[in-house]
Amino acid sequence: MIPVLLALHRIGPYHDIRLSAAERLLNLQVLETRPDSQEYPWAIAPTGTYGRHQLTGAGDPEQDPANPELDRQIAALLDQLQPAVVVTTGWADRAYQRLIHQADRRGIPLVLISDSRERDEPRRWAKEWIKRLLLLSYAAALVAGSESRAYLERLGFAASAIVQPWDVVDNRGFAAGAARARRQPVPDHPVLARPHFLCVSRFVAKKNHAGLLAAYGAYQRQAWGLRLIGAGPLHAQIQAAVAQLPHPGRVLIDPFLQLELLQEAYGQAACFVLASHSDQWGLVVNEAMAAGLPVIVSRNCGCCLDLIEAGASGWSFDPAQPAALTALLQAAEAQSAQQRTSMVAAAHRKLEGFDPRSFAAALASAVALARTNTHHQHSRRRQGALLARLLSHQP
Repeated sequence: MIPVLLALHRIGPYHDIRLSAAERLLNLQVLETRPDSQEYPWAIAPTGTYGRHQLTGAGDPEQDPANPELDRQIAALLDQLQPAVVVTTGWADRAYQRLIHQADRRGIPLVLISDSRERDEPRRWAKEWIKRLLLLSYAAALVAGSESRAYLERLGFAASAIVQPWDVVDNRGFAAGAARARRQPVPDHPVLARPHFLCVSRFVAKKNHAGLLAAYGAYQRQAWGLRLIGAGPLHAQIQAAVAQLPHPGRVLIDPFLQLELLQEAYGQAACFVLASHSDQWGLVVNEAMAAGLPVIVSRNCGCCLDLIEAGASGWSFDPAQPAALTALLQAAEAQSAQQRTSMVAAAHRKLEGFDPRSFAAALASAVALARTNTHHQHSRRRQGALLARLLSHQP
């Protein structure tokens, strides 16, 4: 099998299920550039047999080591593993940039993994020009979905060298975990004992909990509760907003949950909602759909274009219009059992192209493209690699 080195910040349960599928097709080695990161406080012991390597020496778990230490460790790893292809999950970190440069020196082709979209943030021509040049380093790309594909194409990346999907979950695992929860007695809790909406997301501004709570406040003449699961800097602000609702006792706020308890939470809920102002993908939507929930999804989530067929596989709305979300909360409560079954079945059909096996096949395709891409000229690759090295010296 083809030896491949894939670099990411830290292996989480979502990565592990994908990497375990990919190792059936590739001789996969994984480099954790920030192995102690707590951006997501996962508790995990990876189950795959893929090789696992870690950078050391960073003064901060959310930062990369200094460049001399980066170069020493990356060079030693590349010389030891002799990968045929190197894969990076992004391009902005110094660790990725030094890896790009070191791979180019050895003539190793590169694959980019990206879920960035053009509308994620205001785009400035100078920064976009730099990205265009940096992308010359890569011979192929693996993207989340349609919007991230379109963004790379706008930056000049060849459409024929882009494959998908990247953002997948263990669909079968979430379905089984939710089914187990539904077989258990109903919890003795004022929110969990009644049908309720579920939102799983970090407590940060772009997730738009304010808009969700405004819509739910207008909905509260109806019966369903609301459960919020997450953690982040806006926790106190969200608590304060809940206290101002007509019926604050119908809302439950829970902390970040590990995978097994999260699957249980999906099984206990009646409907899932994600109201983000901006979300590159929204992996929790995959989880909820796999768990058999109807979903209400902001149109600003990257997954919406690929997974949500309005009124069929789920509902979508403009997050700037809380009244539209309120109407969908009411529609979810009014949905008949037959309508719900039909929507869940349509959602499962949408997920057929977004599972770990789909990711593994896409990664293998990207690796093959990178090795055979005759259009990826050496001079263009070198130009991108030199820019990566220059960028890695910036503070």
